[in-house]
Amino acid sequence: MIILVGGEKGGSGKSCLAQNIAVYLRNEKQASVLMVDCDPQRTTSDWIQERNANEALLAINCVQLYGKIRNDLLSLRQHYDFVVIDCGGQDNLALRSSMAVADHILIPLRPKRRDLKTVPHMEDILSTCKMVNPAMNPAFVITQCPSLPSLASRILEAKEVCRSFEVPVLNSVTFSRNMYDDSEESGMSVMESEPAGKAAKEIRNIIEELLARQQGVSDESFQPQKIHAVS
Repeated sequence: MIILVGGEKGGSGKSCLAQNIAVYLRNEKQASVLMVDCDPQRTTSDWIQERNANEALLAINCVQLYGKIRNDLLSLRQHYDFVVIDCGGQDNLALRSSMAVADHILIPLRPKRRDLKTVPHMEDILSTCKMVNPAMNPAFVITQCPSLPSLASRILEAKEVCRSFEVPVLNSVTFSRNMYDDSEESGMSVMESEPAGKAAKEIRNIIEELLARQQGVSDESFQPQKIHAVS
């Protein structure tokens, strides 16, 4: 199975989300996982190097691929339970090639106007790629949300913008937490740094909801967290 974490807007936490999803699948599902780093900044490749130097952590393989990578991904999918792709924040050949074969496509967006401005273009790209990959399961996910309950309306408004373009948006979100940066710096996931913490719960909710959507669970029936009561 191929899971793509990508989008046009940089800074929305794509690499962090892809890394944590990969660890969840490796540690908690005991699956074989390969990470594909398509970002020239090599954020995930550097994280993998840091991670695999720590013998206390389960190692995860990683390769770097750029450009037209469709055939490479199809080949790699035969050797792993999950291939998790981290694409950089731009519309390029790697992103479109990945969309053409991905089973799940997760597009992170912050609840900010400059992020939401990319939604129409992303919807256009998804529509184009769906012609060659009709089975794709795409969804937006709102990330780095403000934690103040008084700002919860921003999250709801961001979700409504996504829904207005008829692209699913997950109920699950991530909030702005230091734990994400702290764990990434040591090659870890939030589930390893603080297994029972709020960040770990957010990651579990996101991947479980994404996978559940393909199994026929409706968006309305999956409600893992309430965004109006966050501390």
